Amino acid sequence: MRHNRLLILPLLAALWAAFAFNPSNPPLSRTGAPGEETCGIAGCHNGGNFTGSIALTGIPDTVTPDQSYTATLTFTSNAVAAGFQMTALDGANTKSGALTAGTGTNVATNNQNGRQYVRQSAKKVLSGGATSWSFTWKAPSTASGNKTTFYYVALGANNTGNDNGDKHFTGNKTVTLKTTVNTSEELAGKIKLFPTLASSVLTLELGDLDGVQAQLFDAQGKLVRQQALQGRTPQIDISTLATGQYFLHLQHEGRTAVKRFQKV
Repeated sequence: MRHNRLLILPLLAALWAAFAFNPSNPPLSRTGAPGEETCGIAGCHNGGNFTGSIALTGIPDTVTPDQSYTATLTFTSNAVAAGFQMTALDGANTKSGALTAGTGTNVATNNQNGRQYVRQSAKKVLSGGATSWSFTWKAPSTASGNKTTFYYVALGANNTGNDNGDKHFTGNKTVTLKTTVNTSEELAGKIKLFPTLASSVLTLELGDLDGVQAQLFDAQGKLVRQQALQGRTPQIDISTLATGQYFLHLQHEGRTAVKRFQKV
């Protein structure tokens, strides 16, 4: 019996070392999102002194409902190997949209909180100080708070087959869900905006309209300013805006008129 134990113990040690940072199904809920820890905080992988950063690309700041986006998560570091995990949550911190796995990734759902996660299928060895994973995210039809925040974590490892000497890196990105605008040609005809090439001030002529609300969006669909318009010829200060194209949404009694101008 003692001889068998001596044979089994090295085998178990070898299996543990091989699995320590090569999981096809790492534990879920480790992204650092609200209510979640990371592997480092949970005491799984720590002690490393690597430097690094993690970035999410392929998903614009304003997304269209029900549209699919190919996303890439890139980890840049002096670590040897890496893994990752990401979730997408709305303003109520619940699952937002749908994730679909790409090459080298898999998707799973935590049945306890209903959140969906995309993660590595196996560790990746960094090449030239970086590695990346790609997958697909489909924007939801609607989202609480009209936004989605992506919470992601990358694990930089020394690739020695155990948890010691590893370090985690977290990041997040929030995007806005584009809303459908009930545009009105009649309302647009009543409101005049000038000049359409402006450097400091916009002037509007509202005619007999009262209670008009203005929302100013940049070319990427990001809301940069909103205000209630007072008087018949209100002005909007745009002197601090960056140069570029903007869209002014003017709302009155459930209708919206959209005016475009160029900040020069």
